[in-house]
This record gives sequence, structure tokens and C-alpha cells, in this order.
Amino acid sequence: MKLDDPKLTNQVLAAFKQKLPDYSIYSVEEFTSLFSVNNVTGLRQFITVVILLSAIVGFLVVFLSMYTAVLERTREIGVLKSLGASPGYILDILLRETFMLAVVGTVLGIALSFATRWLILEFAGATLTSMITPDWWPTAAMIAIGGALLGAMYPGWKAIRQDALEALSYE
Repeated sequence: MKLDDPKLTNQVLAAFKQKLPDYSIYSVEEFTSLFSVNNVTGLRQFITVVILLSAIVGFLVVFLSMYTAVLERTREIGVLKSLGASPGYILDILLRETFMLAVVGTVLGIALSFATRWLILEFAGATLTSMITPDWWPTAAMIAIGGALLGAMYPGWKAIRQDALEALSYE
């Protein structure tokens, strides 16, 4: 039922509940609040599994890309080592690069979420709602940056253990 004055919602609900005690009667706000994460069985666990799988896939993607980057830069790493670069310096270069890529990726991901929300609202209309929660941005950033840095650790460790002469002769 649609009311002329939304301020009367509580009074009308009380009247309906008194006249129809066997029925559950809700306002639109109460009804939509029933669809929260806490009220839908298994949804919180499903979301947790999806987040964990996303973090694992992200870790593997960064790991493979950094591993490939280290293999492609074998000569450069050899040159740096022959010029006296310490293992810490080489690892620092790789981790700083990874950190910057993760930060840029996080910002692009947040921007793409706004673009996706616009597309959903534009083409799906009111049938599908989407809400962007800025409270989650720090958590998403920490997952992305942490996963990227963990994914870059082994390739970085491999790079600093490389012999300078072998790296220079690598084609």
C-alpha cells in the first residue's frame, strides 16, 4: 500500500497489525532490511569464500607476472649486481615496483566499481541495486597490496640469489 504521507507509516502499520494479527506486515524499509547479509543463511560464508579465492587468484597472478619480470630482467639484475648493487637494493626495487602497481590497481579497481555501478543502474534499472561502501576501501587496498607484496617475494628472493656472471651471460 502506498501512503500519501510517509510520516503516517508507523500509524498505518500499527492499525494493520491490530486488524490482521495473523499476518506479518512490514514497511518497505523493514522488508528490505530483512535481506541483509546477516539474515540470508550462508551468504556471509559465501562472501568470505569468494574474497579468499579472489585474494589467492590475485596472489598467483602477481606471482607469475613478477616471476616473468624477474626472468626477463635477468641481464639487468646481473648488471646491477656487477656494479655493486646489494641484494637488499635489488629486492627493494622489485618490491617498490610491485607496491606501486598494487596501489594503481586498487585505485583503478575502485574507479571501475563506480563505472560498473553506473552501467548496472543504466541498463538494469531498479531491478538490481548496487551500493559502493567506502568503508571497505582500506580493507580491499590492504588485501591487494599484501597479496601483491607476498606474490613478489619469491621472484625477488630468486633475483637476489642469482649469480652476477650467470645473469650477464643469460640470453
